[in-house]
Amino acid sequence: MTQVEVNEVGDMVLTEAAAMRALADPVRLALMDRLTRHGTATTAELAAHAGIEAEAASGHVEKLVEVGLVLSDGDGWRALGRGIYFEVPESGTKEVQVAARELANAMLLSNERLPRDWVEGTEPRLELEWARAAGLFNAGLSVTADELNTIQADLETLLTPYLNRTDPPADSRRVRILAYFLPSDGQHPAKHR
Repeated sequence: MTQVEVNEVGDMVLTEAAAMRALADPVRLALMDRLTRHGTATTAELAAHAGIEAEAASGHVEKLVEVGLVLSDGDGWRALGRGIYFEVPESGTKEVQVAARELANAMLLSNERLPRDWVEGTEPRLELEWARAAGLFNAGLSVTADELNTIQADLETLLTPYLNRTDPPADSRRVRILAYFLPSDGQHPAKHR
């Protein structure tokens, strides 16, 4: 079994191609999402979440155990951490770079329905205060790759106190923040906003 580190905010830090490739599978990514968001689950619960047979879910879970992301917990399974952190490394093997890109793409695509589901299901039930607090930040800016990395690191630093809360205020709610960093291919002139 691979050893996976957990960082200060509870994210599993992926550095090995095997773990990244295991999670790049849409079913395993869905199972991991279930475990990181809702905690321990049985194989049957995971199968129901992913819409697959229990035998298939068992095989997917075993792969996640093999790469060190999931642990047995009584009659169920639990994720090693609360989230996933990885990057496409500048140096390192081509295999890790390719695996990281595959996982990044799988994660982007796995979240493509979240805004629509929220608009159709959650937003109509929100109180005015929460509807006003919800929103979208969509900006086009011209930055270097290093500057974009800095922006992402600064955002993580800004959110860390909220991610690590053990006793949130009574009037707080879980909020999903989606931040897509989608560079152009460099073939077209940079435009602002």
